[in-house]
Amino acid sequence: MRKSQIVEELGEGELLLPALIEAALQANDRAKLRMTALQEAVAHAKAPLRPVRLMAAEARAAGATEDGLDATVAGAQIVDGGGYAIPGARRLMDGILDDIAAMAAPLDAAQVPAASGFSDRLAALRSAFASITGDVLDEPALVRLTSARRGGEDSAHLVVMDLHKALNQLSAAVAAETIAGARALGVRAEDHDRIEAFMAGLNRTRGLAFGHPGLDTTASRSGARLILQNDIGTTDAHVIILAVEGLDATVTYTDVHRSRAKFFISLFRDFSATWTPLAERSVAGLAEGGSFFLVTGRYTARDTADLDSFLDAVGAHLVFLIDWNKARKTLQTFVDKATAIRLLTDAARARFGHRAFLELGGAELIFDAVRRSAEGRVPYGARLDRVLGVGAVARLLGEVLRLTSEGLGAQRSVRLIKDEVRAELARSFGSAEQEVLAMALTQLGLARMLAAEVAEALDEPGESTDGVRAAFQRRAKRLEEKADRQVLAARDLASGPFGRGRRFLPLAEWVEEATDSFEEAAFLLGTHSRRETTDAASPLAELVSVAMACCGDLVRAVAAACEGPAGRREDITDALEAIDAVMEGERRADEAHRRVVAAVLGDPAPVPASALVATMEVARAMETGTDHLARAALALRGCVLEEVGS
Repeated sequence: MRKSQIVEELGEGELLLPALIEAALQANDRAKLRMTALQEAVAHAKAPLRPVRLMAAEARAAGATEDGLDATVAGAQIVDGGGYAIPGARRLMDGILDDIAAMAAPLDAAQVPAASGFSDRLAALRSAFASITGDVLDEPALVRLTSARRGGEDSAHLVVMDLHKALNQLSAAVAAETIAGARALGVRAEDHDRIEAFMAGLNRTRGLAFGHPGLDTTASRSGARLILQNDIGTTDAHVIILAVEGLDATVTYTDVHRSRAKFFISLFRDFSATWTPLAERSVAGLAEGGSFFLVTGRYTARDTADLDSFLDAVGAHLVFLIDWNKARKTLQTFVDKATAIRLLTDAARARFGHRAFLELGGAELIFDAVRRSAEGRVPYGARLDRVLGVGAVARLLGEVLRLTSEGLGAQRSVRLIKDEVRAELARSFGSAEQEVLAMALTQLGLARMLAAEVAEALDEPGESTDGVRAAFQRRAKRLEEKADRQVLAARDLASGPFGRGRRFLPLAEWVEEATDSFEEAAFLLGTHSRRETTDAASPLAELVSVAMACCGDLVRAVAAACEGPAGRREDITDALEAIDAVMEGERRADEAHRRVVAAVLGDPAPVPASALVATMEVARAMETGTDHLARAALALRGCVLEEVGS
């Protein structure tokens, strides 16, 4: 009855009547069984050779298994001087009196006129039995407990009989009707539409609990207000009460978890409801330590359709509160608290929730996928946000929440759902590798721009001012620095014990070397104010053109490789053909470099030595850059062939 404590604390005790009646009827069964056990014990004491009546099955049905009724009956004996020694007699007597109190509770709650009379009769019985401290009962005490004869002293048995009759009358008076699955007591005809609106939302998402108990709804009328109460789940202090009066709806929500209460409020951002600050309250005896958080929301609707929309939303969101804190803690195995809450919020708004994820194993579902699909890439139990990055792992977990919910909802096999989770994890690792490839593409674009700057400078023979040359060198340096930042980011991804895209890192690093070489060539060109026209000009221009082509071919290869294992066979072929073109370009660059050297050494024109040295150094830097591009292409080729073979 712990939820009953909360409901009473919130001032809505009338909602307890159905549960109190049900509990009272159960108490009636227990009381009668306990009195029967005492009568059987006396009979056995008088005739010990008579077979003992076994009562264990009846005790289980009545919820009295802890009474040990078989031992009570079998151990009864007549004592000298009169009376009976009955094992557990005092416990049974107290149990009967407590059962009477439970039977009287709904009469008190319903303010039945006869309730006070029953309270007085119970008080008299407690007073009469107060002096009995052990398990020995005399004949008058047994009569006062078990006699059903009227005309003499009142007995516990007579009180139970009269209470049972009063309970039947009360049950008939407040006979519950069922409206869209809600148990309704004393509601009006105009309440039906509001109840149905709330239950429409609740029933639409109820299946997402995937077998978890809870979400039972009671509706009743309290003066001018329609009251809707839902038990949500099994947590003692987890209660929601909706009061509807006219176009105003008031939500009273209690929770032992502050974070979940804030999450609940966040689900209604599409409605202009006003919410009170979270207030901490306490009730003695709660399993959670006595404290809970209370928040009240008020919504004034424009019309009945708007009111029904709000009630529908409240009902639809309740399933996402079940096991919410457990799901949050599970997700925090892989991400931080804020990300975990955002994932749960997104899952609730997308209407698939988190219960299926927990039902299929929660964290163990992810760990199993790691063992089966990412062995060697990440150790068992490691935080995936350190492996894939916060953004990537959040996307993965969001997809897992969706896959598990849709899978269980469609009754797909657990094996199939687990395979889908493994495939999603594999795609996540592929996405991480594609980040490195994307960085390499950016680097290659910058490298080609550098080569184009060199080509443009070579096409402008003649005098150049110091300012023009300095600006040229600054542009080249900025391009090289941008490329450096890309490779640094790639190294960050691939560094540490959980390297992301580590196998593609050599590609990025060789492209960085090529970029550095092209920037060196630009720097050398910027050191001379005059571009001399020599026999080396033509092969040098060809060398730079080949370097630009190698960059373009490698871009084509990386772009095709980005398709990964999901790509078509044509993508793999395109990547390999582009890699072969880079290798052929490196060979042509080597030949052009040799022609530059030969032209410089054999040029009879009176060219300053510094210009000849600069020409040879520019050619060397550009040819070295193409060597690095070739090494990058070979590194990419190894990765592509690895994908084909896996």
